[in-house]
Amino acid sequence: MKKSFSIRPCYLLFLLVHWCFSQMPPENPYLVDSPFCAVHNGSYRQGNTNLPGLKEEDKIAVAFARTPKDRVSPWLLYSEKYPDGQNTIWGSTSTHIFKAISTKEEFSVVSSFQIDKNPWINDLSWSLLMLQNHKVLTYDDNQLFLFSEKDPTDPYSEIVLEKKITMPKNIKSLSKLCRLYDGTIAFASRDGLIGIIDGNDFSLLATFQIPLKRGEKAYHNDYAADEKGNIYISTTKKMLSIQWNGKTIIPKWEVYMDFGGNRFQGIGTTPTLLGSGNNDKLVCVIDSQKPARMLAFWREEIPKDWKGIKDENLRLAAIVELPNSRPASKLMAAIENSPTAYGYDIAAAQYNGFLGQSCSTKKGVYKLRWQQETNTMRLVWYRNDININSVLVYSSATNYLYGSGKESDCSYYYYSLDWETGRTVRKDRLGTDKRFDDPGNANVIGPDRSIIYNSKRSLVRIRPKY
Repeated sequence: MKKSFSIRPCYLLFLLVHWCFSQMPPENPYLVDSPFCAVHNGSYRQGNTNLPGLKEEDKIAVAFARTPKDRVSPWLLYSEKYPDGQNTIWGSTSTHIFKAISTKEEFSVVSSFQIDKNPWINDLSWSLLMLQNHKVLTYDDNQLFLFSEKDPTDPYSEIVLEKKITMPKNIKSLSKLCRLYDGTIAFASRDGLIGIIDGNDFSLLATFQIPLKRGEKAYHNDYAADEKGNIYISTTKKMLSIQWNGKTIIPKWEVYMDFGGNRFQGIGTTPTLLGSGNNDKLVCVIDSQKPARMLAFWREEIPKDWKGIKDENLRLAAIVELPNSRPASKLMAAIENSPTAYGYDIAAAQYNGFLGQSCSTKKGVYKLRWQQETNTMRLVWYRNDININSVLVYSSATNYLYGSGKESDCSYYYYSLDWETGRTVRKDRLGTDKRFDDPGNANVIGPDRSIIYNSKRSLVRIRPKY
């Protein structure tokens, strides 16, 4: 692994060709080759996939796989293939890391490892990083944990702790791992400390303390990273960019804004990146105002002909209210779950909570588009009649948007929406079983078109019958 940030010319050519023929973000060569390889499925945090999910004509089969006790992470990740062609699915709770198998004949958790005994400390359950050779990196307090398998050729093999790395004492609460485009790994601590570690031996290379004003919090959201080492972070009071240049972390820009909300709500969502190459480059977040607003910021140089938005910082490229969006409680933002994006299209949904959805959920699914010709963002369509409480996932193969929520009949439904129009392509009634309650987790699409997500005590799988 190279510790400098130089990129091979052939790889730059690959990035250019890739962007010309695909709306997917530039491929990070250090992420594992799997159906869903990282949190939000990549460093751009777009939450999309090129694998097909449910299709209009499918009949579905639903199954559960019980997870280790205690609160479940929002994130599930797929491993690389094993010699037999299978992938495994990894996740974590507030106390355990676990591995699951999903085949035509079986859906179950096959191994787990307890890291922490305190289910009320939630730092463990927010992030994990898939590595090559069926290894997984996660954390608890100020320690990194590297997990592998007794037999890395066997999907059923037992999880083993390969290595434990203790960070310096000033790093008190590791969180939110992200693989950067040069192979290094970034983390964020709850007090706003950003760190870079070596991707091979996990030694600490650099740190950067986000400057925080009185009452400002930096731990609520994840962050995004691009191919130039730029990292985009939102606190409760500002949006900022820093850069890992291969040697140190340097500040690039920051914009103070009234994001609304409180210490529990944060700003609202994880930053999502739009655009690459020579196109417009934006970072988007949704704030905690009432109604919530989609905000887009210029990521790099501000265009010379950009005149700005009246009374706003020049770096703010767009601000769009999301109609009728409002918090379900005082502890939540109206839209907590990060958007999913493809090209310059981006979609988000009203959030109804992580403690269990009521039968009178708030409705709202939104699709917006950045228009390069006019440097404006507009609302393309809006649904005020359905609830999707999960982190949305978009499939470019079906051109559908997927997610689930609870409705007024107290049943849970799984939705497939047309990406272009918002039309309901599928509305599958799952039932009233509380195991279907998705408290705001990622929905991952597998190689067999299965859609899997975490509920509080189990994995839920929805797949075509075949």
